[in-house]
Amino acid sequence: MVGETMEAGNPATLLAAGLAHHNAGRRAEAETMYRRVLAARPGQPDALHLLGVLALQDGKPAAAADLMLRSIRHHPGNPACLSNLASALRRLGRREEALACCRRALALEPGFGDVLNNLANVLTDQGRHAEAATALRRLLRLKPLLTERRLQLAQALILDGHAERAVEELMTLLGMTPLSVAAYATLGLACRRLGRLEEAEGYYRSALGFGPGDAGVLNNLGVTLQDLGRLDEAAACFRRSIAAQPDAAHAYLNLGLAARDAMRVDEAVDAARTAVRLAPALAEAHTALGFGLLLRGDLEEGFAEYEWRSLMADFPSPRRSFSSPAWDGRDISGRTLLIHDEQGVGDTIMLARYAPLLQAKGIRVVVECNTQLVRLLSAMPGIEGVVGRFDALPPHDAHVALASLPHRLGTMLYTIPADVPYLRPEPALTAAWAERMARAKGLRVGLVWAGNPEFKADRIRSPRLKGFLPLLETPGVTFFGLQKGPGRQDLESCGPLPSSFLDLGGEIADFADTAAIMANLDLVISSCTAPAHLAGALGRPVWTVLPFAPDWRWLDAGLCTPWYPTMRLFRQDRRGDWAPVMARVRNALQAIARPRPAPPDSEH
Repeated sequence: MVGETMEAGNPATLLAAGLAHHNAGRRAEAETMYRRVLAARPGQPDALHLLGVLALQDGKPAAAADLMLRSIRHHPGNPACLSNLASALRRLGRREEALACCRRALALEPGFGDVLNNLANVLTDQGRHAEAATALRRLLRLKPLLTERRLQLAQALILDGHAERAVEELMTLLGMTPLSVAAYATLGLACRRLGRLEEAEGYYRSALGFGPGDAGVLNNLGVTLQDLGRLDEAAACFRRSIAAQPDAAHAYLNLGLAARDAMRVDEAVDAARTAVRLAPALAEAHTALGFGLLLRGDLEEGFAEYEWRSLMADFPSPRRSFSSPAWDGRDISGRTLLIHDEQGVGDTIMLARYAPLLQAKGIRVVVECNTQLVRLLSAMPGIEGVVGRFDALPPHDAHVALASLPHRLGTMLYTIPADVPYLRPEPALTAAWAERMARAKGLRVGLVWAGNPEFKADRIRSPRLKGFLPLLETPGVTFFGLQKGPGRQDLESCGPLPSSFLDLGGEIADFADTAAIMANLDLVISSCTAPAHLAGALGRPVWTVLPFAPDWRWLDAGLCTPWYPTMRLFRQDRRGDWAPVMARVRNALQAIARPRPAPPDSEH
């Protein structure tokens, strides 16, 4: 009888009984057994570890981590405990410690699948997708039938910029689970990243065939349809997604973006406001709201919301850090303010107009900008110093992004500073280009047909040279090509051009040259890109052709813009259709190029 009691109280027996209860889901009984082990042998590492596992399963990661750390102190070579400790630390947000635990466990047992899984999860949390993919590949070599981990590998590959490899993994996954909604949906995502939009649409529709009404898939299908320009279908998908998940801020955000692309600006603003209400910290929603408000002329609130732009996940400019504080608009007269560019060259040219206003407030202004603009801006009144981006910065007391100046200075539609010219070409350079262009006959017109292809909407805003070809037959006009960058490739693809077209783009060193050329032109015709801003800032006549859904600065309607008094706008009537725009431009060009009749002889 005494022997039976002693045997029942044996720690090994109690531990085995606790584990049996644990595996059967009887967690209360398991905890009792583990605590009896610890009563008999305080510090017994397996009991501490398993109690920690129970705490983790009960949603108590802090208690779990404490128990497992105590276990590790008694038995530092237990890879299972290290792996579970990593899970607990990950839930507590202590990712570097979790990562260290995973690496220690793998050093003890390199083929431990659970550790590889935990390692991949921690690396994914940290955004280290390439390393996560490596860990998942190792895991799948050990256990190739883990379908969820293969899906996770595909997702990591997409996030690491290897969507083509992700497609291969997903095809393997579909061979194992042919009805997987997640696999089809992720294939849609991969194909969209690869620009294969029709394939992406097909995969999303397949996912919906197996999982009708899936809010996430409907949202992603809507984004793809929006990319394809099928805006009404995209909006319908977003509405179905919202019906399935009414508190989904991203679906409202995307609905607003689709409405904006369709130039239903009030709808876009309303949808963005709803997204902001549902997710007050969603920078993309605030920025979309700001864009819509600016587009319809509500500049005060619009610029305030637009301040969220740099917090967006896909904000195109690199994050900046400065030793000085950010300027919030307060009085800093007598001090030096560093203004730095943030987005495109056109933005810099457009917003440099605020430098004289700051100088009038007693602020010394220095500018950091694209190196192509240093020479041009150095001669601008109101600016005391200009440095190229990434050059050593001059001493300064505060800094501000150029795009934040309209907000900091309280700009409204009727207070836009529009005294032009606020930029001027160099006289000697202007004279040199005048000599170069001296033989041109008739009206002198400069052409710019494409913007920066790295700007994601450039294909929408740029007619390319092919779009401008109908203008080149206009009699009485000499055209000068001012195009720089990749858009110059169009000169080769558009075949022989008429003798009335002279290409100067290859001779242009920077925007100081472009400004000097423009001083010798009667007119500039440009797509929505930096030279259009330059012509406007120089006070030169400029015609800007705009896509159906233009950038916020051009407002939602009108032939003119409050930013540039000498600019005339030619807007698309239909998305992607440049022919009617160019027909109007050509008619207007013919009207000013046509020789004027001589006045009648006076009577004697």
